[in-house]
Amino acid sequence: MPPLPDAVRRFLLRHHVVGLATCDARGEPWAASCFYAFDPADVDLIVLTDPSTRHGRAMLAHPRVAGTIAGQPRTIAKIRGVQFSAYATLLAGDTAEAAYALYCRRHPVARLKRGEVWRLALRQVKFTDNALGLGNKTHWQRGA
Repeated sequence: MPPLPDAVRRFLLRHHVVGLATCDARGEPWAASCFYAFDPADVDLIVLTDPSTRHGRAMLAHPRVAGTIAGQPRTIAKIRGVQFSAYATLLAGDTAEAAYALYCRRHPVARLKRGEVWRLALRQVKFTDNALGLGNKTHWQRGA
């Protein structure tokens, strides 16, 4: 796997909400906002959500997902954000425990109510950083 560019890694570590797009078994699209923790070692986003939610059911039916992570700048020149595609997996066992521990380090309040742990393995990433010049893009792909 090629290394994730440092600017993208720093951006993902600084943010905590992902706009997640899914598609259910009937082909209907759905979006959800989820808190996440970034796992830089595996280039994954870790989210907690119940498999019975609409986006949880959709990820079980069709694990290929997409999403965005961005702030809310007032000017176009300050736009920074990530667009991505990923593969969603509902975790179990030791893998789930390790991912849950990482999530709780980022979001300690999650210890109050345990949720099901998912890994969004990033496949492709486009990072826009207009602070480096209007339309400045950095692309990354996980590899074969």
